[in-house]
Amino acid sequence: MGFFLGIRAYGKAFGILFSRRFWWFLLFPVLILWILFIGGNFLVSYAGEYLYGFIEQHLKSWVDEITWLQWVSGFSNVFIKIVLRIGYFFLFATFGGYIVLILMSPVYSWLSERTEAYLSGKKYPFSWRRLFWEIFRGLGIALRNMFVQLLFFVLFFLCSFIPVAGVLAPFALFFTSAYFYGFSFMDYAMERKRFNVKESVRYVNRHMALTMGIGSVFALILMIPWIRIMACCFVSLLSVIASMVALHETETTEMDSVMSVKD
Repeated sequence: MGFFLGIRAYGKAFGILFSRRFWWFLLFPVLILWILFIGGNFLVSYAGEYLYGFIEQHLKSWVDEITWLQWVSGFSNVFIKIVLRIGYFFLFATFGGYIVLILMSPVYSWLSERTEAYLSGKKYPFSWRRLFWEIFRGLGIALRNMFVQLLFFVLFFLCSFIPVAGVLAPFALFFTSAYFYGFSFMDYAMERKRFNVKESVRYVNRHMALTMGIGSVFALILMIPWIRIMACCFVSLLSVIASMVALHETETTEMDSVMSVKD
C-alpha cells in the first residue's frame, strides 16, 4: 500500500505544482540547467586547455626534432578534450541525480515548506538561521545517500557476475536507488521536525515502501537516455511535493487510527 501511495501522490503533486501558487518554481530548473550547461562547458574547456598546455610543454622538446611525430601534439589536444567530455558525461550519468539534488537543495527546502503550509495550513516563521541549517542538512543527507548508494552500486556490480544474483542485481540496484532518492525528498519534511540523522533513518525505514514509491519515479526518469538530467530537474520538484502529499496522508491516517483506538 505504501509503495503505491507514493506513486499516486504524484498525481496530486502535478496539480499543485502547476497551480497559480506554485508554477513559478518551474523557473528554478531552467536556471540550474543553464548553470550546468554553461558552467560545465566552461570547466571542461578550461581544464582541456590547461592540460593540453601542460602536456605540450613536455612533448615539444621531445617531438620537435622528429618530423614524423609532429602530429602527436595536435592529436593530444583533441584526445584530451574528448576524454574530458566523456568524463563529464560519465559523471552526470552516474551521479546526475544527486548533482541535481545538491544544487537545488535550497529550492527543495523552500518548496517542501510551502507545500506543507498548503496541505495542512501549518506555517513556520522565517529565520535565516533555520534556513541555512535546513540547506546544509539537506546537502549532508544527499551526500551521505550518494556515497552509501555508490557502495551498493559496487556491491551489486560485483554480484552481477554471479549467475543467479546477476539476474536480480539490476532490480536490486533500481529499488536501492529509489530508496535513497525517496529518502532525500522526504528528509526536507523531517528536518522541519528537527529529526537528527538517526531519527530520519528510523522514520524512513519504518515507511520503506512509501519511500521507494516516491523515489522510484525519479529513479525511473534517470534511466531515460540523453534527457535524463533535464527531465530530473523538473520531475524532482514533483517528487518533493509528492513526498509531502504522501507524508501528510500517512500521518493523517496514523493519527486517525490512534484517535479511533482511544475512543
